[in-house]
Amino acid sequence: MSLTLFKGIQFYAPKQYSFPYFARKHVASYCSVKNLQNQTEKQLQGPPKNNPKRLDNILKDYEAIIGIETHVQLSTHTKAFCSCPYTYGAIPNTNICPVCVGLPGALPVLNSKVIESAVKVSLALNCKLSMTSKFDRKQYFYPDLPKGYQISQFDIPIATGGYLDLDIPVELGGGHRRFGITRVHMEEDAGKLLHTGNKSYSQVDLNRAGVPLLEIVSEPDMRTGIEAAEYASELQRLVRYLGVSNGNMQEGSLRCDVNISVRPIGQLEFGTKVEIKNLNSFSSMSRAIDFEISRQVILHDQGQGDQIVQETRLWEEGGQKTITMRKKEGLSDYRYFPEPDLPGVSITDNYVDRIYKSLPELPEMKRRRYEKMGLSMQDVLFLAND
Repeated sequence: MSLTLFKGIQFYAPKQYSFPYFARKHVASYCSVKNLQNQTEKQLQGPPKNNPKRLDNILKDYEAIIGIETHVQLSTHTKAFCSCPYTYGAIPNTNICPVCVGLPGALPVLNSKVIESAVKVSLALNCKLSMTSKFDRKQYFYPDLPKGYQISQFDIPIATGGYLDLDIPVELGGGHRRFGITRVHMEEDAGKLLHTGNKSYSQVDLNRAGVPLLEIVSEPDMRTGIEAAEYASELQRLVRYLGVSNGNMQEGSLRCDVNISVRPIGQLEFGTKVEIKNLNSFSSMSRAIDFEISRQVILHDQGQGDQIVQETRLWEEGGQKTITMRKKEGLSDYRYFPEPDLPGVSITDNYVDRIYKSLPELPEMKRRRYEKMGLSMQDVLFLAND
């Protein structure tokens, strides 16, 4: 039996689950949301089938600008602001409590391991640490966000202004690259929607709500799908070396949102930015970027550049194309303001020094060490990536 509260949302009969961190049994419920995909819209299906030689000639006249927002799920024993554990694949809505489901009066308490992991990653990315930072509320509505806002960091993140060095494999063109890091900030994850086979409704699993994340925002320094995929691969390697995350893309422990725009060669002004989601492998990331670059370039070449709008698109693996998901929100839509239930985060020089001394040999250091031993770059990458 279910109770319909308003069109599209149903709460199913509650089930009893015992929580390892609470003596009492808590009630968890499944929430179903009618899928919005019944609303159809006209959208571009991507670049038409052009003559490959002609497309190559068109692409030579344009430059792609690519930046990546990477969400790294931290391997802490408990969530960011409560004592609930998180286990991938657990029975839905069993690892939850009043804090992570956003019940009134429940107050968050910051997990200190989140700060430690953030400092480790920031140091490894050569960032400048903020000795004093704070948390903010990012307001938006989505069925898997129970509080109606996400605890994140806005204007004072934990770290800014770093870079990541990497080596492109020889078979992909070779060469050394350095990509800038704009910022690293701490935040919490949302829940997860479980879509049914016929897509008539979706169920909400809040086990993941409140799991700690680091968001790593790159500078728009990449120009090809290969460079973007290698950047993401190096980030995965880095967090695994540091031991802060398993970096498993299939489990959602490493999620990359790619921002792409194109502009004519020589133009200084950026084009309209499009974000791509649903990238669950490095190869799909490279293909999605190449497709989106071609789509935008062809629209420009056909005089339809105004049809490129700031939006979020999904990569459809079956069709090998990007499709419109939603129009992109602006910063003003999120209505950021300081999180009133959490104090500021202050770290000391001694704390940072202790973490710095505990860092392992990182991938870039290992590659340079092997290179000095006289190994070929192919062998260097093979050994350092192991």
